Amino acid sequence: MRTDDATVAPMVEFRGVSKWFGTTQVLRDISLSVAPSEVVVVIGPSGSGKTTLLRCVSLLEEYEAGEITVAGEMIGYRIAANGERVRRSEREIAAARAKIGFVFQSFNLFPHMTVLRNVAVGPIRVNKMPREKAEAVARDLIGRVGLADKVDAHPVSLSGGQQQRVAIARALAMQPKLMLFDEVTSALDPELVDEVLGVMQQLARDGMTMIVVTHEMQFAHDVADRVIFMDHGAIVEEGDPATLLANPRSERLRAFMRRHIQGWARNLPQNPMTIERNP
Repeated sequence: MRTDDATVAPMVEFRGVSKWFGTTQVLRDISLSVAPSEVVVVIGPSGSGKTTLLRCVSLLEEYEAGEITVAGEMIGYRIAANGERVRRSEREIAAARAKIGFVFQSFNLFPHMTVLRNVAVGPIRVNKMPREKAEAVARDLIGRVGLADKVDAHPVSLSGGQQQRVAIARALAMQPKLMLFDEVTSALDPELVDEVLGVMQQLARDGMTMIVVTHEMQFAHDVADRVIFMDHGAIVEEGDPATLLANPRSERLRAFMRRHIQGWARNLPQNPMTIERNP
């Protein structure tokens, strides 16, 4: 749940972050704070920089200017005594990444491993957790995403929605402080979308800090504490979902709404649902 208490340090903070691919600037001076337990949904047209924003948080893409911190630690770099950015060691970067769970559009499960092994392998190999403990953690998480009866199954036997839920459990097994979701329902058949969004909704109730890139406007409206609209690599507009989605201030967001949600805002309930987090 979002907190406006100025004494609470942000879980994630972007300060003047810019990123180029060659001569093309894809992120333009991004500054954004995400509070602990806050759910931020990022929307925008294709090519607006949403995925690049997430990938920079975990340094899957390096950023050329600015700073990103997670839990108070600068990601990927440190500032030297002369004020220059210096890239951290690969060991330091790997340790920072371990605090961040990233779920992609593609499931990226290991096809030769069972569901149990897919979820347990990270804690065993990266966190050096004993196998017995890692598998106990994995079984608990697999149950939490509704797949307790699939622990011995291989990914090929699962539906897309089930595979994506395993991917979420795998990310959670690393006990992250932050979860990033990049269009995780876009590759799913429509009837499978709700089962994945339901797991994400429960994570919100449990107080997980989340940044979610999605075109699922109902999820944004019902679950997000804040919605960010990006276009051409910049944050154009941000605010609480009920206000921003129903009454966009900028013409760029109004045009996006007309193209992508096809009357969704006209069907909003008069008393939109809010998500209550566990204390």
